[in-house]
Amino acid sequence: MSRKSDLRTFKTLNAIEISFTNLISTKAFRDITINDIAKGAVINRSTFYLHYTDKYKLLDTLVNQKIRKVMETISSKAHIKNGKLDYSLFAIDLTNSLKVVAEHAQLYRFILNDSESLGLRKKTELALGKKLSKSFPLETTITRDLLIEIVSSIYISVISWWLNNGMKYSAQFMASELVQFFELGSKSLLI
Repeated sequence: MSRKSDLRTFKTLNAIEISFTNLISTKAFRDITINDIAKGAVINRSTFYLHYTDKYKLLDTLVNQKIRKVMETISSKAHIKNGKLDYSLFAIDLTNSLKVVAEHAQLYRFILNDSESLGLRKKTELALGKKLSKSFPLETTITRDLLIEIVSSIYISVISWWLNNGMKYSAQFMASELVQFFELGSKSLLI
């Protein structure tokens, strides 16, 4: 019985996410109503409220899930050892991150464009910066916290550009280009 209930909950949450994702591509977030979400998910409002207090809680939950999914693709191994960037590990992590982004492109596009100033892009940059700080050496030529901010901003900007341009390049190609960019620049930035 519990398994059946878990499956039903999973299907309901998935339907809500799909409905919400479809809506954000056609309406401004401020104009989306619970009725809109429920109608798209083929549920009633009370079912929505069993899972979320409002559309802001839904948005917060989905954004946190999507950020966490991308962060999970970044290896816990340090990308920088003895002042050198491990380009192959870096490329693998970037490719995996971009593949996750591609799976839910509409939602990530909404998060990174943040046209309604909901703080979503900044939240993503902060999460990425926190994750990257674990793999950066303690000493760098450029002030460490500034370097992490620069790198995070570059990642987010490039991913946003990729999404906004229809992902015209593969995840692997994008990762390769970013690695090459950092390979050219990192030689002079790291001790």
